[in-house]
Amino acid sequence: MQAYTNPKRTPVFRLITIAAAGMSSFVIGLWGIRFGFGEQLGGMSAHVLGGIIASLCALAASLASLSFFAGVDESATFVHNETQVDKLTGLHSRQAMIGRIASAAAATVQDGKPVFLIDIDIDRFKQINDAIGYTQGDELIRAFATRLRDHVPPGSEIGRIGAGEFAVLVPDGRATSIDRMVEKLIEKMVEPYRLTTHLQSVNLSVGMVAMPKDGRDPIVLLRRSNLALQNARASGIGNWSVFHPDMGHLAEYRQWIEAELHAAFQRGDFHLHYQPQHDLATGAIVGYEALLRWRHPKRGVIPPSEFVPVAEETGMVVPIGEWVLRKACADLRTLPEDLSIAVNISPVQMMTKDFIQRVRAVVAESGINPSRLELEVTETAMMQDRERAAQVMRQLTEMGISVAVDDFGTGYSNLSYLIDFPFRKLKIDRSFVDRIDKDNGGAVVSTIVGLSRALGVRTIAEGVETEAQGTLLRAAGCDVVQGYLYGKPGPLAVVGLTSDPAPATAMVH
Repeated sequence: MQAYTNPKRTPVFRLITIAAAGMSSFVIGLWGIRFGFGEQLGGMSAHVLGGIIASLCALAASLASLSFFAGVDESATFVHNETQVDKLTGLHSRQAMIGRIASAAAATVQDGKPVFLIDIDIDRFKQINDAIGYTQGDELIRAFATRLRDHVPPGSEIGRIGAGEFAVLVPDGRATSIDRMVEKLIEKMVEPYRLTTHLQSVNLSVGMVAMPKDGRDPIVLLRRSNLALQNARASGIGNWSVFHPDMGHLAEYRQWIEAELHAAFQRGDFHLHYQPQHDLATGAIVGYEALLRWRHPKRGVIPPSEFVPVAEETGMVVPIGEWVLRKACADLRTLPEDLSIAVNISPVQMMTKDFIQRVRAVVAESGINPSRLELEVTETAMMQDRERAAQVMRQLTEMGISVAVDDFGTGYSNLSYLIDFPFRKLKIDRSFVDRIDKDNGGAVVSTIVGLSRALGVRTIAEGVETEAQGTLLRAAGCDVVQGYLYGKPGPLAVVGLTSDPAPATAMVH
C-alpha cells in the first residue's frame, strides 16, 4: 500500500511551486530586457538579445513544467489514496475491492481455479461504537484489521467495505481447506481486543461465495456474500454460511420485518407471555420468565428468533426492552409477594448509557420490591465491554435486583469473568439439557451445578421437556427448572394467576 498523502498540503505546495516558477520566468524576462538595453553593453544586436531572453525563459518554463508534472504525480497519488485505500486501516477500500473481485472472477474463468469471497461483519458494530465512543471504535477497527491481516492465507486480498464489515479474497482454495480456514479465522477474530481503556469482545457473522460458481459480477458477488452473512447471523452468534439461491427470500423477509417493527409497536402487536419456574426441591412455582410475543394482524405469530435479531441491529430493541421491563414490573404487582419475574436484557440495551437510569425509573414507578425482579444477561452482553458490564451489574445488585447469567456455557470461553461480575444465578442452556442423558451431557450439567455452588449462586435449567431430564437435573443438584414439562408460556390468565395483560401500545421490546 502507498502511504496516504495529506490532501490539504499537496495542492498548496503545488500551487506555490508553479507560482514561483512563473514569477521567476517573468523576472528573468525583465532582467534580460534591462540587461540588453542597459548602457553596460552598448549596442547588443537584437538577435543576441533575443537569444539570451529566449534561453532564460526556456529555462524558467522547463522548471515550471517540472513543477506541473510533479503536481500531476502528486495528484495521481492523492486520487489513488482517496479512492483505493481505506484511510483508517490502510486496507483496500470498497471501490478497490470491487476491482479486485472483478479481476479474480475473470481469472477463474481462464484458469479454472476457484477463488472464495468471504464477507466478515462485526455484529452490532454501530451499537458498540455508540457505547464505547468513536475514538475507541476506530481503535477497535484498526486492531481488527491488523489481526485479520495476520490470520488470512498468504496471497489474500483484504478490504474494508463497511463500518465494521470486511471482504477477503482467498485464491486457490479447496472446499475442505476453506471450511477449516474460515472456522479458525472466526475463532481467532472473536478473541477479545485490548483497547486503550478496556478489553473489548466482538461477535462475527460470516458469509461466503465461490467464483465462478456463484457469479462473476463483483456487485452481484458482494450482494450474495452478504446474503450468506445475513443467513449466518439469523442462525445464531458466531456462525458462517455459504451462499444459496434461496437466501434471497430470507433477505426480503428480514427487510419486511425491519420495515414492520415500528408499525407493529404503534398498533400494539406485542404481548408478554410468562413461563413458570419451579423449585425442584419443593415443586412450588417460585417465579416466571417474561417472554415477548408478536402477533401480526395478517401474518400471525412472528417468532422472537426472527424479529429480535433485526430489532437489535436497528436499535429498536432499546425501546422494546424498556416496554418489556415496564410491563413485566406492572404485572409483577399482581403476583403474590413470594414470586419473582425474570426479564431478558439485550446486549444492545444493556450497553446504552442511560440503562441504569431507565431501570431505576421503571422500578420506582411500578412500586415493586426490587428483589422480586431478576434481569437475565447473556455472556455476550457481559463481554462486549467487560468493565462497563461489571459496573452495570454492580449497580443493579446495589439496587437489590437479582442478575442471572443466561445461556451459560454457550458464549465466552474464559470463565475468569465469573470472578469479576456480581450475579446470583447461572442459567443452564437448553442445549445442555437436551443432551443431559446422552454422551457427556450429564457430566457437563453436574459440572455447572458444582461451579455454581462453589460460587455461592443458584442454578436454573431451561427447556426441560421430559421426565428423564427432570430426574437427572434433580440428581445433579439443580435448584430451579422451567420448560414444557412444568408449564408452557402463556398470558398470566392462562398460567392461572391474573387477568390477561394488555398488549403493548406505547413501547416495544
